[in-house]
Amino acid sequence: MEYERCYIYTPPETDERAPKRRRINKANSQAQLQERIQIYRETWFHQQERIQATLEEADRVTLEKIINFVSASAQTDYAEPVSIPTGLVIAGPSIASHGPFFERLGRKIKDETNSAYFLLNSGDSSNLKTFLKNLIKKAMSRVDADDEDDLGRIGSSSRNGPKLLDFDLGHLQEWHARSRADRIVVAIQDSEAFDANLLVEIIELFYSWLDRLPFVLLFGIATSAESFEDRLTGKAPRYLQGQKFNVTQSDEIIEKLFSATIASTDVSLRIGPNLSRRILERQKDHVQNVQDFSDSLKYAYMSHFYANYPSLFLKQDITFKDLPPDVFEATRNLPSFRRRVEDMLDSGRAQEVRKLLDSDQYLFENIVEHVQSGQEVLSALSTAGMVIVRVRQALQMSAQVPLSSIWIRAASGEMMGSPLLRETMLSIKKAPSDRLAQLLSSLEDLEGIDFPVDLKAYRKDLDELNKDNTTSTPLRSQHDVRNDNLRTTVVAQKVLLSKHKAALSERDKAYSELVGHFHDELDTYFTTAFIDPRALFLSEILMYDLKSPHTEVFQPKPRFAIERALASPHDYLGCDCCGDADGGRDADAALSATQPATAIIYRLYLESGSLINVSDLWSAFNALAGEEEDAESKTMALFQRAIAELKYLGLLKPSKKKIDHAAKVMWKGL
Repeated sequence: MEYERCYIYTPPETDERAPKRRRINKANSQAQLQERIQIYRETWFHQQERIQATLEEADRVTLEKIINFVSASAQTDYAEPVSIPTGLVIAGPSIASHGPFFERLGRKIKDETNSAYFLLNSGDSSNLKTFLKNLIKKAMSRVDADDEDDLGRIGSSSRNGPKLLDFDLGHLQEWHARSRADRIVVAIQDSEAFDANLLVEIIELFYSWLDRLPFVLLFGIATSAESFEDRLTGKAPRYLQGQKFNVTQSDEIIEKLFSATIASTDVSLRIGPNLSRRILERQKDHVQNVQDFSDSLKYAYMSHFYANYPSLFLKQDITFKDLPPDVFEATRNLPSFRRRVEDMLDSGRAQEVRKLLDSDQYLFENIVEHVQSGQEVLSALSTAGMVIVRVRQALQMSAQVPLSSIWIRAASGEMMGSPLLRETMLSIKKAPSDRLAQLLSSLEDLEGIDFPVDLKAYRKDLDELNKDNTTSTPLRSQHDVRNDNLRTTVVAQKVLLSKHKAALSERDKAYSELVGHFHDELDTYFTTAFIDPRALFLSEILMYDLKSPHTEVFQPKPRFAIERALASPHDYLGCDCCGDADGGRDADAALSATQPATAIIYRLYLESGSLINVSDLWSAFNALAGEEEDAESKTMALFQRAIAELKYLGLLKPSKKKIDHAAKVMWKGL
């Protein structure tokens, strides 16, 4: 058809407008905020305890060794200097993690030994005098309450001797006589950032004072002890009595923190797979600081409780009378609630749906029940991830996959049917009896988890099979490749290879049956545990997985934001005057006098070359923004302020080639 029938509607000519509905109840985004903040503080307090305990446990062995080293050096007689007790702390390539480690080490040394601890770095030590000044200043600031009057008397003169300079170690000797510390532990956090000659000077000077000051040196090393020793020249290495200490690397600590906080079985709030993957990628590609991981996790918790009204249901022992009606309306608008209602309608449960929509009491009972059951499901998922890690470690599989990667796949609903799970289950079928025994022992060590497989029964059956085994050869199942034989057959002048199973003994058959039963039970367990948690009812309460606020805070793009604000000011100002001629929002809108002066100069800046003639730039700006002839002084003021702002942003700088030109520093997008 080339045309369709249409109708013309003419509204009645009347001046009466339809009455507006007055909003009685205004939405309050800050409803029950104090209650949510309290829940957040209680939840994060437990997470912070886990983080602190994990950090202390990760460094416990190394810290104990260093403490013992310092304590042993305190028993050495330094009447005749032999060498300086020196600890070479291999802290790894993660420079950001060195500071927190040496701070924990300092607290440990002060608490468990009668030693003074001073931490210095390359930023405070450009030369020997500066290094000694900072060391003496740190020592003089550690006076006791009774010696507060002596604070700051570094350059005081003595009645019986000359005035000491502020970098003379005699000040440190006087302080040591008052403090009665057994040892003076000087920790150099970033020793590889020091000049090699400066390190040699420090070592030789400390050695010359060793009969008067009991020094102990600790050098933080990012590479290796051999590279540090190669930098020392002359007699400096002879003055050191070194001992090497290896610190747990940051990637191992991050993995332990992930297991203790996100993949744990007893946390009330989970971080979703997308955000967890983003946090780990940021730790790997950008920073390797443990504190940044903790800050990222803390910000995620804050974002969940501060912005999510239904997070009130994560409170322990919550009652119906403690909740306002708005929280139930907010829950009814959750996507998971809508999916549940649709599923219930499809199954013919319309009466229950009506009760969920009309009765807050009935909805409250359902929420409490499903929050508890959802936490149990997520706990079972974390347990299953730990079981897979233990299985792969016990079977000594070549590709060791960390728990964080397994948990992220499981939380994304990608574990069932994955190559990783198939490979693991196939390895269980092929495992010999000695590996199966190690696997059962490893799974028995998982404390505090709900594991439905009866490991003691399998251990008993395996011990009975091994009791009759008189040889040292372990029992093997029928799926072991060592039980396969190749047969060669010639058919029609063609050689055919076929695989046949070797004859199994009675014990091997019984072992194969035992392994097969264990495999089937584990497979059933994984099928039940590895579900997609995002499909759970009220998953928005149990799991936080929003990337946008986290990415904007921890991975901001300031240059992109500045370029966008200058090129398209209407995106931020929200006005029509800064858009195109038609009042639109075109990013490539034409220049207009109504735009901010800095935005106009920036658009002209983009059209210029590497050198910009300031006089030509002023002429173009004046022709565009200077509409009134008698307002040239005002236009010049706007121009100068815009130029100053571009210089402050690092886009312009004075040119040394031509005095009347400015050099262009950056290009958009480069």
